[in-house]
Amino acid sequence: MEIDFSSLNLQYLLQVRDIARNSPELAVAVLGLPVELVQLMASLTAEGLSQIARFKGPLLTVRGDAGWWARLFTGLKEARQGEVEAILEHANLAVVVDP
Repeated sequence: MEIDFSSLNLQYLLQVRDIARNSPELAVAVLGLPVELVQLMASLTAEGLSQIARFKGPLLTVRGDAGWWARLFTGLKEARQGEVEAILEHANLAVVVDP
């Protein structure tokens, strides 16, 4: 099976680059990167980031507690909308906080 995450990688990096430019503190929390790397990310051009499109593998990994993901996937599978909404409402607590 051939995979191609290049478009997703680029869109993600463009989005976080913009966050790094507009709110470096938020970028540090969301990305889990040191300030120095966030500052470097903020300085990159779209053209520079577009070079990432040559890489087809995923640059992103799923973050957060496995239990949180299990609850989310189970709620989605069982069509429990209230449960899914409650889980997503607290997503920042599960995904942004350092493990």
